[in-house]
Amino acid sequence: MKTSLRALFCAGVLLAATLPAIGSASAATAQAQAAQAQAARCRIVASKPAVNQLGQLTAVGSRTGRCFGKTRVRVRIKQSVAGPDTTLKSGSRVVRTAKLRLRATCAPGVYYTQVTGRFGQVVNSRRVNITTCTPAPAPSPSPSPSASPTPSPSASPSATPSTNPPTGGTVGTTVENEVVRLTNAERAKGGCGPLTHDAKLRTAAFNHSADMSAKNYFSHDSADGRSFGDRLKQAGFSFRAAGENIAKGYQTAAQVVQGWMNSPGHKANIMNCTYTHIGVGHVVAGGPYWTQDFAKP
Repeated sequence: MKTSLRALFCAGVLLAATLPAIGSASAATAQAQAAQAQAARCRIVASKPAVNQLGQLTAVGSRTGRCFGKTRVRVRIKQSVAGPDTTLKSGSRVVRTAKLRLRATCAPGVYYTQVTGRFGQVVNSRRVNITTCTPAPAPSPSPSPSASPTPSPSASPSATPSTNPPTGGTVGTTVENEVVRLTNAERAKGGCGPLTHDAKLRTAAFNHSADMSAKNYFSHDSADGRSFGDRLKQAGFSFRAAGENIAKGYQTAAQVVQGWMNSPGHKANIMNCTYTHIGVGHVVAGGPYWTQDFAKP
């Protein structure tokens, strides 16, 4: 991306230097400067391919930053082979800012992600040698950002839960509240205050577990591309800090909390004293699936 934009800008300068100072030269220079300014505040990002928990090859491309106006962003999973590189999978969407995820059948080989956007931007990720398509282990930790994630546009609602949320004003089921109790017990050992089981966070967590169950996937990103921060906002919870833990296959609340505590990334979320609220979602079908959402309003 940087090389192509720099070449465009230099061509504009050269044109202005070799031709008389007339309007066409000034317009070309101004256009090149505008393109460079746009690229500086609006970035195209390509993440290297990886094998997900379902044994699929996945790649993520995104348009992020201060982007004004929508444009078509295309993401390709490319295989690095002798001769012209082979495009394994391609997809595109017209967005302002968004994260686009591709999934393809996995086979051993060398792959990279290519993302194209406006102003001739082409970004390639680092090449990665996939030697096995064995699914990544579960559970998988999520970072705990201190600022609100950028919302994803045109997000569609989560799948209909396979188990109805509790009614009558109670937050969470018996199993979910046991996860909250055990989590608070671990926090107390580290000097952190107890977390309040919040109805909005619980809705976000439960809907994500239900969505993973209904659509047979396991990821912090929803099948429609939303992040956990997007889901919290859509549930109506405004936050200054947030994090998420997910897990699959654990049969009891005690087992899943112990599994999270044995994983450094998950433990860091549980033992983050910044958080004051929690939501837990538990869905049995196909899993069980477990989601913990942490936040500070």
